[in-house]
Amino acid sequence: MKQTSNIILAALIAAFTLTVASSLRADDGHDHAKPYKPGTCVVSGDKLGEMGKPVVFDYQGHEIKLCCKACRKDFDKDPAKYLKMLSAK
Repeated sequence: MKQTSNIILAALIAAFTLTVASSLRADDGHDHAKPYKPGTCVVSGDKLGEMGKPVVFDYQGHEIKLCCKACRKDFDKDPAKYLKMLSAK
């Protein structure tokens, strides 16, 4: 009887652990964002990667990739303008 209880307890712990692990993976913020497809910065039009590692972030469910930090400042001033440009591409 004690062995059966230990097996049931181990199964419950395993199920709980898998549930928690899968929910943590789903909440990382990247699974839900629309991927950024253009190979250029939406602000400057420059090819991504030419000025170093692109600045990548999520904005209202959209993954955004910009060529540099200066473009992030411009994006933040008028994000609706750049989201509209992305949807047109």
